[in-house]
Amino acid sequence: MRFNLVQLFLQNDQNAHLRRMIVDLEAPRFDSGSIVSQDPAISYVWSEQSLNDDQRRAILKILVAKDYALILGMPGTGKTSTMVHAVKALLIRGTSILLTAYTNSAVDNLLIKLKAQGIDFVRVGRHEAVNEEVREHCLSETNVQCVEDIKIRLEQVKVVAVTCLGISSPLLANKRFDVCIMDEAGQTTLPVSLGPLRFASMFVLVGDHYQLPPLVQSTEARENGMGMSLFCRLSEAHPQAISALQSQYRMCQGIMDLSNALIYGDRLRCGSSEIANAKLEFSGLNCCLPWLEDVLNPGRPVIFIDTDMLPALEERDQKAVNNPTEAHIIAEVAKELVKNGIGGDNIGIITPYNSQANLIRHATCITSLEIHTIDKYQGRDKDCILVSFVRSCKNPTSCVASLLGDWHRINVALTRAKRKLIMVGSRKTLFKVPLLKLLIKKVEEQSGILTVSKNDIYREGELIRCSQIACSKQTLDIHK
Repeated sequence: MRFNLVQLFLQNDQNAHLRRMIVDLEAPRFDSGSIVSQDPAISYVWSEQSLNDDQRRAILKILVAKDYALILGMPGTGKTSTMVHAVKALLIRGTSILLTAYTNSAVDNLLIKLKAQGIDFVRVGRHEAVNEEVREHCLSETNVQCVEDIKIRLEQVKVVAVTCLGISSPLLANKRFDVCIMDEAGQTTLPVSLGPLRFASMFVLVGDHYQLPPLVQSTEARENGMGMSLFCRLSEAHPQAISALQSQYRMCQGIMDLSNALIYGDRLRCGSSEIANAKLEFSGLNCCLPWLEDVLNPGRPVIFIDTDMLPALEERDQKAVNNPTEAHIIAEVAKELVKNGIGGDNIGIITPYNSQANLIRHATCITSLEIHTIDKYQGRDKDCILVSFVRSCKNPTSCVASLLGDWHRINVALTRAKRKLIMVGSRKTLFKVPLLKLLIKKVEEQSGILTVSKNDIYREGELIRCSQIACSKQTLDIHK
C-alpha cells in the first residue's frame, strides 16, 4: 500500500492525472457528443435486449467517460451482468481492459460469465488461488515456461484480470491498459485501489458504499480516513459521476421495503412482478409447534421473533459474546424449514458474532447450511435468511454494541434474503439502536412481529426440541 502511495506522487503524466482526480478531486469529464455518433459500441448497448434501462445508462456512462465513471450496484441489481456487457461494448471499440477486485472470488465470478460469452482473457495469479473454471486462462510467474510466449500472449489479449494486490506481478510490469474496471470498490481501501488504477488511462469503480466499507483493523488508521474507500470519496465529491443500478432481481417486495426505508430512500425497485411476489415454496407445511407455523408462513416474508418474554440473555466468555436461547430458536426454525422441504443449501444463517455462528453450527448439525458472520455474507444470497442479533441484557442501554450500531452491516444483513427473512432478537435491547428501532417498526407495519413465550420454548424447565416431540409421537403410536 505504501508503494502505491509513493508511486502516485512520482512525476509523470499518468500520476499527475490520477492526483488531479483522487487528491485534488477534480471533476471527471464526459464526452456527451459521442452518444449520438455512429459508434458500434453504443449501438450494441441500445440493441442488447437483456439490459434494463439502469444497466444501459450505466454502460453508456462508461463509454462516454474520459476520466472515470462510478457504478452504484445496489443489492441484487445485476452489477456483474452489467460489467460483462460493458466489457463487450468496450471490446467492440478495441479497448484494452484490466479487470480487478480485492478478492479472487469476485475476479473469477466475472471471468466465468465472460467465458460463457466466448470472450478471451488472461487471468494473472497463483494457480491454486484461481477458480478451476478459469484456471486454463491463468498465467503465473511460478509456472512460466517461456517468457517470450507470455509477452506475446499478453500483447494479443485485450482483457487481463488480476486482484488488486496481484497487480504487482512481474508479468504486468510494463503492461498498460485503456480502461481499468474495479469490482468491490466500496470495500477496497484507497491505497490498495491505487495499484491497478496506475496501469490504465481511465477507470470504472463498481461498488456500493451503503454496504460494508473497507476492513481496517487500526483505530488510528480508521479515524484518519483509511476506512473510506475511493469509491465513497469520489461519490461524495462528484455525484454526477454515479450511475445507479436500481432494478433488483433478488428480494421480494416485503424484504426490499425494509432496505428501502432504512437505507436506500425508496430508490430500489423490483425488476419484475415475479420477483416482487416470490414466496417460499414448501412441500407441505406441517410444524410441530404453533409458533413455528407462524414463523414459516410463506405469506409473511419478514418475521421478527421477539425474545423479551424469555430468559434469553446474552452470555460472555472473555471477549466472545453469544446467546444460547437465540441459537436454539434459530436451530429449530432451520430444522423445520428443512423438514418442510426447503433445501439446506437454500438457507443461510447470519449473525454479527463469530462465537454465535459457532454455537448455531453446533445446535443445527445440518451440514448443507451456510452459517457465517454478516461480514462474510456480503455478495451472497439465499432463498431464506435467518438472522441472530445476539445482544440482550437486563440493562439494554449498556449492551448496545458497535457491530449492531453500524448501519452498513445491518444493510448487508437485510439484503441477503430472496423470499423469506427471519430475525431473532430482543426488541427491548435493539430499540436502543435508532436504525434497529426503525427496522422493528417497519416489520411491525408488515404484521411481522412474533413474540414467543416460555410456554413456546420451554417444557418442564428444558428447551423444547421438535426432534424430541417427533420421537415422543412415534413412541405413542407404537404403544397404540
